[in-house]
Amino acid sequence: MGALLPRPSEPFAGSVADLDDPTFARMRGCSWQDEPRCPPRAALARVAVRHVDMMGRAADGELVVARAIAGEVVALFARLYAIGFPLARVEPVDAHGADDDRSMAADNTSAFNFRVIAGTDILSQHALGVAIDLNPVENPMVWPGAARFVPPGGAAYLDRRHVRPGMIVRPGPVTAIFDELGWEWGGDWRHVADLHHIAFVRR
Repeated sequence: MGALLPRPSEPFAGSVADLDDPTFARMRGCSWQDEPRCPPRAALARVAVRHVDMMGRAADGELVVARAIAGEVVALFARLYAIGFPLARVEPVDAHGADDDRSMAADNTSAFNFRVIAGTDILSQHALGVAIDLNPVENPMVWPGAARFVPPGGAAYLDRRHVRPGMIVRPGPVTAIFDELGWEWGGDWRHVADLHHIAFVRR
């Protein structure tokens, strides 16, 4: 249970809203692109969620996700809050110039970002708003043999046997919640262990 912290006394809070004009203005040309494959504005939603921070305090964050799964996102974060799973920060990737490397290095939990999988022309699940990255530093993306991983700050967390707050491991309470609620975990992949990546796959 080393991945968890005591839950704060404040109750969980979560809500779903349309992309307002200021939010969409920040996204346009950044995480959102005016091109045919990009989801239209109306297909996306702002999700405000309370989370436990790395000091065990209640903090409020925000994600942009596909509107179709916004309710599932709120339900997921409610469960993570209930067990005291901490998140370093939760903010749209636009706060980091929609740069995935910068967002990961900042240990940011984020969701929608219209981009392709690195080295390909294939859209990432983030481009559709159905994927979330959780604590990328504590849960780096690791290629076989651990010779390559991102972000660089994840080096301290390559030993998955030493479970510390914010880490996702299997078996564990966080992966059990993923399984129950219908989220695929990148840590189960064979070609690469994308330990911070989850995608909603079951309605």
